[in-house]
Amino acid sequence: MYISKISIKNFKCIQELTIYPNEKFNVIIGENNQGKTTIFEALQIWYRCYQLYIRPNRTDFYQGNNLYLAYKDLNFLRLSKDTDLFRSAPNEAIIGLMIKDQDTSGNDVSFDLQFKINRPQSISNAYLRVLKNNNQQFIRFAAHLKTKHVKLDDAIFLYQTNPIAQVLSQEPFMNEGQVRKKITRGKSQEVLRNKILLHNNLINLETQVSNVLGGEVKFKITNKDRKDRDEYINLQVQNRGHSLDLHLQGSGLIQVTEIFATVDYLESKLNILLIDEPDSHIHLALQKRLMTNLQSMSDNQSFIITHNDGFVSQISDGELFYLNQDAKTSKVLNPLTNADLIKKDFGSPILTLEKLNSSENIIFVEGTDDKYYIEKLLEKFIEHNIITNSQNLKPCFYFQVRGKDNLSTKIEHNKRTLSQLFNDKKYIVVTDKDFTSLTNSTQLNISIKQKLGPTSDAFCHDGYCIESTLFSDLTKLYEYLAYVTSQNVATIESQSNIILDLILTEVQNVTSARYQKFQQQFNSQKNNRQELASTMISDVILDATQNRATLKYIMNKHTIREYITQLENACSVSVVPGGVSLSDEDFCNKLFLNYIDQITTHNVLYDNHKLILEKIYSAEY
Repeated sequence: MYISKISIKNFKCIQELTIYPNEKFNVIIGENNQGKTTIFEALQIWYRCYQLYIRPNRTDFYQGNNLYLAYKDLNFLRLSKDTDLFRSAPNEAIIGLMIKDQDTSGNDVSFDLQFKINRPQSISNAYLRVLKNNNQQFIRFAAHLKTKHVKLDDAIFLYQTNPIAQVLSQEPFMNEGQVRKKITRGKSQEVLRNKILLHNNLINLETQVSNVLGGEVKFKITNKDRKDRDEYINLQVQNRGHSLDLHLQGSGLIQVTEIFATVDYLESKLNILLIDEPDSHIHLALQKRLMTNLQSMSDNQSFIITHNDGFVSQISDGELFYLNQDAKTSKVLNPLTNADLIKKDFGSPILTLEKLNSSENIIFVEGTDDKYYIEKLLEKFIEHNIITNSQNLKPCFYFQVRGKDNLSTKIEHNKRTLSQLFNDKKYIVVTDKDFTSLTNSTQLNISIKQKLGPTSDAFCHDGYCIESTLFSDLTKLYEYLAYVTSQNVATIESQSNIILDLILTEVQNVTSARYQKFQQQFNSQKNNRQELASTMISDVILDATQNRATLKYIMNKHTIREYITQLENACSVSVVPGGVSLSDEDFCNKLFLNYIDQITTHNVLYDNHKLILEKIYSAEY
């Protein structure tokens, strides 16, 4: 038996929300003040209403129109007055759980058990009226349990852990009824010794606690046989070679023991375990092991609210929920169907999701360098007052797709996952042109935009890669190189023309080493990139060899380095200091960053760079 749907209407900060939980394990993360704890409170008050309607025979529900919850008994809710219970007028909330089980024939059956809760108009802070919102569903549920010989109060148990620094030093012996009553009233920690005493499988409890603590733990009740004579339980805990009374143990051991002792103590068809921010009261070293053990428990449905990435890293598909304003606006909270994306691609999943939530645009780039370059360009353009609307730039989040192979599929897959969390983001894809022909590059970007939606965009850098955008305007390039080398522009241009004409000649000659190298690189990419299926190396060469200005389309990192190195030798200057010892990638990285870092002094600005910032951040000049 498990909860397949939670419905909440007009309860505290939630106007209307439907949640589809995992049948075993659920981790809820999200912004503060969006309603994570309110979900727990909704489950708690539903459970109180459920218990309220069970008749003394324990097999049927009361059929009356209204029953009442005393306001003073709502101590498990955060309230200063009874109107705080409702999102808006009229002061009426509906909370429902869809309970799913199997009948005696093994067929799935569901029961939509909803309660309507309201307050009297004339009396404040006295009581709440509770009404079954769909009585027939309750009749069906009771009849179903009778076929399985299960009492209504034994069918469902809900328990929320609370931070426990210590337990009672003197805890009296109690019977099972007294222990259950304490648990139900939220005072479970006051009967921890009794729960251990009455535990039906003490060895299993010790194993569970030992697994989480990372060392053997044993419980020994020294006066178990004297419970009819002694008033208080003497419980000693053997932990790491020491034997001390339970109340002298650390908070981690006490908290973990409290969780497992309570869940194991009650053998209901459905045990609902609520853990609110375990990272606030359980040590980091214990949290992952606790989660692993909770996930392995077959008879429980657990819900965890956390701000800890350690918990998120342990989840499986269908177990993570991100509650934000988008989810509340859509009125539906579904689990992420691709948890691996969050775990693998986000160094700090929770922090990253919060950044994503506060961003308007999500930018897909191929790697970390692209993100760094673009952000550095933005920084310098703002510093130099090139951008005129710096206060109104769109907040952006960068997402790396790691290469252009299967690009369209990766973008669509990632967007589909992110769309489960965010409804109103604009997606922008910025990629290298690489060996794509101009025609196929345009077609690929059109295809990506169609998949992402009409408000999104996709474009390539104006060159083979982002570093080659320095060659997108040769006049600007010569001007910058003259600045950085203290040479006159005419000298730089004259020597550059010689170097570029040689590249142009060689790349047009199919027998040259340069052409053969390009073809080898093209073939290695073609095997992994679907958009190159109908492209020939001759198409790429044709695009790039119209004139010197079009060479930007084949200026990969190795070719850029060749050009700069030959220019340095020809003019006896240094453009990239220490470049001899660098790899092609590091060489180009240093070249491009040197250009960006000095923008405020050389004032050489590329139209292509302006366009990039305009498309990504809505920059104005």
